[in-house]
Amino acid sequence: QRQLTSAVKRARFLALLPYTDKHPG
Repeated sequence: QRQLTSAVKRARFLALLPYTDKHPG
């Protein structure tokens, strides 16, 4: 389950990367 949660966190992080890039701050 640890690998699953880490994968979810990574996916969520990667999903938020472009979002934060468009909106600085």
